[in-house]
Amino acid sequence: MPARKLKKRVVIAMLRLIMRRGPTPGAIYDLERDEITIGRGSKNTIIIRDNEVSREHCRLVRNGDDFDVHDLGSSNGTFVNGQRAVGGTRPLRPGALIELGDSITLEYERINLPILQQKSKDDTEPKADADAPSRHYVTVTKGPGLGKIFPLDDIIITVGREATSDISLPDPEVSRYHLRLRREKRGYSVEDMGSTNGTMLNDLPLTQPTLLAHHDALRLGTMVQLQYIRQGAEISDGPGEDDTGAHKPVVLTPVREQTLIASRGAGNVTRILGTGLESGILRDHIFLVYDRYDWQKVAAPLMMSLNDFGFKVWVDQYLANDTDAWRAAMNQAKRECPIMVLVVSPHSMINPVLKTVYRDFRNQNKPIIPLLYESTVPATGSLNVAKPIVFSTVEPQKSAQELREAILKYRPVRG
Repeated sequence: MPARKLKKRVVIAMLRLIMRRGPTPGAIYDLERDEITIGRGSKNTIIIRDNEVSREHCRLVRNGDDFDVHDLGSSNGTFVNGQRAVGGTRPLRPGALIELGDSITLEYERINLPILQQKSKDDTEPKADADAPSRHYVTVTKGPGLGKIFPLDDIIITVGREATSDISLPDPEVSRYHLRLRREKRGYSVEDMGSTNGTMLNDLPLTQPTLLAHHDALRLGTMVQLQYIRQGAEISDGPGEDDTGAHKPVVLTPVREQTLIASRGAGNVTRILGTGLESGILRDHIFLVYDRYDWQKVAAPLMMSLNDFGFKVWVDQYLANDTDAWRAAMNQAKRECPIMVLVVSPHSMINPVLKTVYRDFRNQNKPIIPLLYESTVPATGSLNVAKPIVFSTVEPQKSAQELREAILKYRPVRG
């Protein structure tokens, strides 16, 4: 009689860079390719918009379990733990600090995650572990609480920015009530709760309740990612996999309680492919427009404050720039959103795409409220406003309160 296949716990290493100093402190870049380029140019794997960074600054090349850093002739140099990479390479080890010029610091990090693996014929484990009932977890692989593991043991589990959520993720891109996990016969299903920045399941928009498979990845906005882990059951028997082990998502038929997004619109709901948005869903949203360089310092805390005031806000942060999905979503936002808040900064005022966006919005005779940040640009003439709001980094809440009062003058629909 052939030996029964059991599973043992093994650990896989996830390699990443974390921005410790620069335009977006705390940003995490997963190193999933064997070769990764870093620079200011749009063709790089990791794009860092800073004047200290060359268009093509450096390259990471996988070497065994880690990476080597190659400087690409950058103007301001690439340094590893204070040593300049000149005419050659510098090896990376966990905890190493990479400096690009004088203003950018990236930390190289290795995160170990437990997974399950089939044992070989002759391997044995106590039968009690092999026959144990399935256990379900989600672990934070990106964002606040990195590495934390949450056991799933309730029928309904809520995930959101609110402290009262079962899984609380205090990140500005996470909505107060972002998504919901529901226990099913074969595991847990997941559904988005009408979040502002959307949920991606394995890089596809989550638009309806779906049964999770072992190792499925859930991305909330752009800065938070969770991974679903199912232990104590054969992986080949898990939800979402066929006889070959290939992933096949199982889509559940929504019941009345689960059709929260669809119930907001009138008549038949139509979707725009790839954006995760439904026709008409942005009619009660504020369109927050900004250069992505200003996301961390201005746009993200501003969005959180507006959410706290009860406004619904839409941003394009969860979509990749200059893609069909991004263009479709931006056009929908220009068409449906009743009001725009524009972050006026040195970066946004030289961004030709943003200029087109607010010009198109203004041509529809819709109100635009400018918020000046590190800028003395006389934007009032081109924006048809009498008095812009100045964003104060010292008193951000005061600036948000002024913005709230300005928005209320136009009486947009509130959430």
